[in-house]
Amino acid sequence: METSRREWATTPIAKYYAYKSTEYVSFTAAIWILFVRSNGLSFAEVGALNSIWWLALVGGEIPTGYLGDRLGRRNAMALGTAIIAVSTVAMGLSETFFQFATVYAAWAVGQTFRSGSGDAWLYDLLDETNETHEFANVRGRATGVGLAIGAVTTLAGGVVADATNYSVPFFATAAVTALGVPILLSVPESGDSDDGFTPRTALRVIREKLTRPPLRGFVVYFALLFGVVNMVYIFDQPILRDVALGLGVPASATNTAVSASYAVFSLVAAGATYRAGWIGDRIGIRRWFLLAPVAVAVSYAMLPLVGPLAFPAFALARGVTNVSGVLGNQYVNDRVDSVGRATVLSAAGMLYSLAVVPFELAGGVVADIVSPTGALAAFGGVLVVGAGVLWVVDRPV
Repeated sequence: METSRREWATTPIAKYYAYKSTEYVSFTAAIWILFVRSNGLSFAEVGALNSIWWLALVGGEIPTGYLGDRLGRRNAMALGTAIIAVSTVAMGLSETFFQFATVYAAWAVGQTFRSGSGDAWLYDLLDETNETHEFANVRGRATGVGLAIGAVTTLAGGVVADATNYSVPFFATAAVTALGVPILLSVPESGDSDDGFTPRTALRVIREKLTRPPLRGFVVYFALLFGVVNMVYIFDQPILRDVALGLGVPASATNTAVSASYAVFSLVAAGATYRAGWIGDRIGIRRWFLLAPVAVAVSYAMLPLVGPLAFPAFALARGVTNVSGVLGNQYVNDRVDSVGRATVLSAAGMLYSLAVVPFELAGGVVADIVSPTGALAAFGGVLVVGAGVLWVVDRPV
């Protein structure tokens, strides 16, 4: 309780919570794929767009992480937030595959400025008061609050899309996202900046930390989990719309129905992520990452059998994604020094992003041939087998 009061009384931490809230506001989360599909794109093309997103993340992670270490993590995050706000407006105006592809790539580059730098920045803020052990708690609570706010805006976005069109929710999201820039710039820079942190030094740090135990096996394992779980975001909206129609929801209200489902998913993920630190303390990071792939695979396997099971399955996927992100970054942060921390986190993020590409490309093709639920079930099996092999070959945690 004393630690919690200190968090809210400390201005930088309070502003971190405010910034994370703007990051999670999204009136578009539940209509994104429906919007793209409404422009005539196939699942294979949607998978290709998502692959462009992840490839842009791969290409941008190390350079932007390096800039975060070299020039200041707060400034890098502010730049990324501005890029995302502009990209959100452009997304709402896009109609063709080429336009979507351009926006996806730009948006991904903006995201890379916020990924590794964000967690490194928070860890350094806590390090100034010798409270780095609170990283999972603070990060989890901030993400939980953000997801709860996101649940409300997600539902509102579906209602607005049904009442107007798909573009309006994108414009509203951009306006709120842009508020993150002045919030970030009002917080002092933290952590160690080193003008001598050259690209050569950055590559040496990456090689030393990610190609040797204890992080080598963990990063590969997390990449597999991340790749398969993120496939759900290609298919869940069309699946949920079909389930809603099967349950008697009018076609004119399907965007609202999908958004309501997303709101519930966000609340479930918010509760789980808010307690990520508690989960890590009670269950343990090792046990969490041992059980998570099995839980995801089982839930995916049930989708072709019982359609309404999509609701708990997709809620579970979001809980696993967010809690794993918090616990995984705690694990990596604890094993990296301040100088180079954003670079290592960005390099790890690059590998996670790269892992998603083949799964989403293959998943889109399989979904067009079989079905979205069949694709998820098949790749859930791949996840279990791959995770089992990694535990035998190189214990990841």
